[in-house]
Amino acid sequence: QESKSAMDFSDIALLLVAGGKSSRMGQDKRFLPLDGEALLARTLRKGRAAGFRSIVLAAEGARSDLAALAEEFGATLVTDEVQAQGPAAAIAAGLRAAKTEWALVLSADMPFYDFELVRALLPAAEGETQVVLPTLLGYWQPLAALYRRDTGAAFAAAIARGDRKLGIILRELAVREISLTVDAGLFFNVNTPAAYRLARGRLANEQRTKPILSVAAPTSGTGKTTLIEKLIPLLARRGVRTAVIKSDSHGFNLDTEGKDTARFMTAGAEAVAVSSPDGYFIQQKANCRKDFQNLITQMDSDSLDLYITESRSRGVLPTLMLYRGMGEPESDERVVALFAKNCTDDGILCADLDDMDTAVRLALFLMGRPLYGADGEIFLTL
Repeated sequence: QESKSAMDFSDIALLLVAGGKSSRMGQDKRFLPLDGEALLARTLRKGRAAGFRSIVLAAEGARSDLAALAEEFGATLVTDEVQAQGPAAAIAAGLRAAKTEWALVLSADMPFYDFELVRALLPAAEGETQVVLPTLLGYWQPLAALYRRDTGAAFAAAIARGDRKLGIILRELAVREISLTVDAGLFFNVNTPAAYRLARGRLANEQRTKPILSVAAPTSGTGKTTLIEKLIPLLARRGVRTAVIKSDSHGFNLDTEGKDTARFMTAGAEAVAVSSPDGYFIQQKANCRKDFQNLITQMDSDSLDLYITESRSRGVLPTLMLYRGMGEPESDERVVALFAKNCTDDGILCADLDDMDTAVRLALFLMGRPLYGADGEIFLTL
């Protein structure tokens, strides 16, 4: 028999767990749009591109839209035999339909999952092992694991006796844990409106040459500058080099009266540039406000990892909105989190105005950086 360590994507099936209850989201999360395609379609497309021998799409019931997606991506659609049993029923039905000895069981609501992670699991799929279970800092990831086909019967039996929790069923199986040290955002689930906002923000940055984080507030005096001032060194400790672009409605001068640059501008120069061993700056007159993206293209991106913009209402996706009881905070699609006192909005991630820990972790997530450090904490289990 061929060694299981030699297996590749072409030897295993992909089983997508795509239940449709979406009770926390309030709408069918499988068809939420992400960059012009539905969340489920995005996962199917990535899975098809990875080269699995086959794809099984497990849902709670048959629907024409699910059948159409399955046909589009060459997947086999299966449905739960017992309703309202969560992922356990999907695993039981999906593994029964699988044609390979092993299958990657993956939650369909992980838009940033990297299928290359499977390569770290494949060598352990051998011998008496029934489940190759990735862990992230000690946390199990059962919906991103390799399952041997015969474990489907164990899930079906567990459901029949009234057990549906994955943790209970897994303890009856021969599990091999594989510890991963990767960006926890790869396992991020889009299962709430707040999580959907964050996913859209991260996706927007994935499409940029360098990520952007906007900090905005409805009025001045809310603490935007203070938050950014605190955020910069905290990110620097994690190796993130930042540039800040500020929108100022009152005008500005980079130099004080009497200094050379101020004298040049007063004399009528349209632009002044200063270069020194420590860096450079350019001040240029214009008859209109330049947008942030225009300014970003003029910066030396090779020495930067993140652009932070500060403004009242000109932030881009993703924006952190600050609120201190003055004015009315915006909550349109650009805003991914609200920093305020006593925030209780279920549709957006809320944090206290002084919660710099959350601010740092949000910035890291939105720019696709690892969400944990020496403290070993994982962020954003929404």
